[in-house]
Amino acid sequence: MRTSVAVVLIAALAWTSVQAVASARPQEQAPGAGAPAQIGLLDAVQSALDRHPLLQIQQRQVEISRAQQQQRSGDFDTRWQWTTSDSRTTSPLTDVERSGAALAGATTDALTDHTFSVTAGVQRLLRSGVTVGPYLEMNRTTDNVQNPDGVSRSRVGLDVTMPLLRGRGREVVTAPETAARIVVDASLHDLTQESADLVLSTALSYWQYVVSLRQLEIITASETRARGFVGGVTTLAQADRLPRAEINQAQANLDSREAGRIAGEQQVLEARVGLALVMGLAPEQMPELPLPADQLPDGVGETPPSLASDRLRALIDQALARRADYLAAEKKKDAADLLRRAAGSGLRPQLDLTLSGGYTGLLQGRRPDQFLGSALTRPAGPDVLIGLRYSLSRANNLAIGQLEEATATYRQADLIGAERARVIAGDVVNAVTAVSNGLRRLNKARDAVAGYQAALDGESDKLRLGVGSITDILTVDGRLTEALLDLVRAQQAYAASVVQARWATGTLVSPDRVAQAPDRVVFYQPPRDIF
Repeated sequence: MRTSVAVVLIAALAWTSVQAVASARPQEQAPGAGAPAQIGLLDAVQSALDRHPLLQIQQRQVEISRAQQQQRSGDFDTRWQWTTSDSRTTSPLTDVERSGAALAGATTDALTDHTFSVTAGVQRLLRSGVTVGPYLEMNRTTDNVQNPDGVSRSRVGLDVTMPLLRGRGREVVTAPETAARIVVDASLHDLTQESADLVLSTALSYWQYVVSLRQLEIITASETRARGFVGGVTTLAQADRLPRAEINQAQANLDSREAGRIAGEQQVLEARVGLALVMGLAPEQMPELPLPADQLPDGVGETPPSLASDRLRALIDQALARRADYLAAEKKKDAADLLRRAAGSGLRPQLDLTLSGGYTGLLQGRRPDQFLGSALTRPAGPDVLIGLRYSLSRANNLAIGQLEEATATYRQADLIGAERARVIAGDVVNAVTAVSNGLRRLNKARDAVAGYQAALDGESDKLRLGVGSITDILTVDGRLTEALLDLVRAQQAYAASVVQARWATGTLVSPDRVAQAPDRVVFYQPPRDIF
């Protein structure tokens, strides 16, 4: 009976060996007209960079920051002003005024005054804090007593306001504009970091898709072998060459494999949807996602990186110089510092030196040319005005509150930057350690597969000699399947550690580029700096 059992089960064991070896290496799609379309890792990453809403949201944030910078630059725009008015007033006259009007040849009980005015000016705030602007005032006045023929007067002048305390100096005046420009740079760094995060998520989702398919292949092969065992044992039991109880053990083994295959199919579905989501695909495109074309990095030829403290410190310093999230935090801190220092100016009193100079022209008559020509006719001499304007709020709550807010914002930005640096240091240490341990785990997982394959071959030999058992065969077969699954998980862990090391050290994307196009090597080789 032992010999008969061996004859039936040896064929299944041969199939076991073939499937074990096949599942341990990358599966390739055979070319042909019926082969399904495949998607590469770089294609998935590019789709995410082109379509994902989170990246588009951050791009809109960059546009918002640029718009805010333009608004702050508007403080220094040249402002043109134009005012025109036409007024008529009638005022009753006293007895003395009526007598005076009568002597002037006008008999009236009221003074009717008609004034037409035009005022035009240009004003601009310079980045030094000085406000300067020329202006032109023109008006024509007629009345029924003194100026029945009309008098046109024009004044041409220049006003200059120079702050002496509050709001003085380029650093203070341009602080909002400069801070807004720095925030634009910070938003661009945020966009770069969002790209890096998205590339990382896409790569991890892609590897999960690859792994779920590989695991389903291994589990399906195990189910096929288990079904062969059931058939063989059932045949022998019906021929009274094995106890019928052995059928229960073989069937339980098959049921377990089938349950694992069903779970594997669900994992493939979830992995496909997860990758489609991170790629930014529309809902109707998710079920149509092709099979992955790229395989997991195998780590062959790689040596574990150095974990020396000085090497890790150097890697952390390099990461701080390249990580876009840290650079963005530092930019935001610089902007907050500018606004904090500028807010201190608000505690000072307002003391402005005002200068004004010009001349006044006059021309009589009602004609339009006399009105317009008055600016160039009969100037009596220059007018000069020098003055000081002082203003102080004793409580000064507004300025104090603005300074406290700006100070708190700066301290918050400083703490965010410090915390970001601390997190990045942890990311680097974890990533380098993960690469080192991932390589060692991968090697051990390969050794385990080879060992269980040899053990299964040994059980086959024992069964051929009549000293083995079905229980031993099923046990070793199950352990080989688990070893194959663990090898795939080890490959996934190493692949994840590679891309996470790139992300942690700031070498996954280009820190100085807005449009990203990662190279394939970043997904298959850890950064050289860690070795």
